[in-house]
Amino acid sequence: MTRTLTLIAFILLGALLIFMNVQILQKERIKTEGETIYFELAPVDPRAFMLGDYMALRYAHPLLNENDQPMVTFVVTLDERNVVTQAEPFTGGALQDNQRLFNIQDQLRPTRFYFQEGLAPHYDKARYGAFKRKDTDHFLLENLADADLILL
Repeated sequence: MTRTLTLIAFILLGALLIFMNVQILQKERIKTEGETIYFELAPVDPRAFMLGDYMALRYAHPLLNENDQPMVTFVVTLDERNVVTQAEPFTGGALQDNQRLFNIQDQLRPTRFYFQEGLAPHYDKARYGAFKRKDTDHFLLENLADADLILL
């Protein structure tokens, strides 16, 4: 009995490790192969956190539909620097070359950007969230960028 439970525990642990590594590899692939898209940040202040510092993120485009409900599927229009200039609900149809489709659950995440304690002044000049986007459902916040789109 004990031997069977030990075997089951090792199998479950192995499955968990495989799952975690697949998730890490997927995120790394997004970072290396993804297109960089910049979402403008609304002004926020860094706030102290118990184990370090973080900046609460709010995006300039609220990503709400006409009923003030969060858009789950939306289209962003990009300028020549890949900065989002407009976000609107996706109503179907073909996208233009400067548009990208996003699917999110309830809001654009993350809503916080953690950084090493004491570096808040460095991130005060953040004006954009630099997202890497591989496809409609796979994107992540890579870093923050200043007004010239230089990563901080």
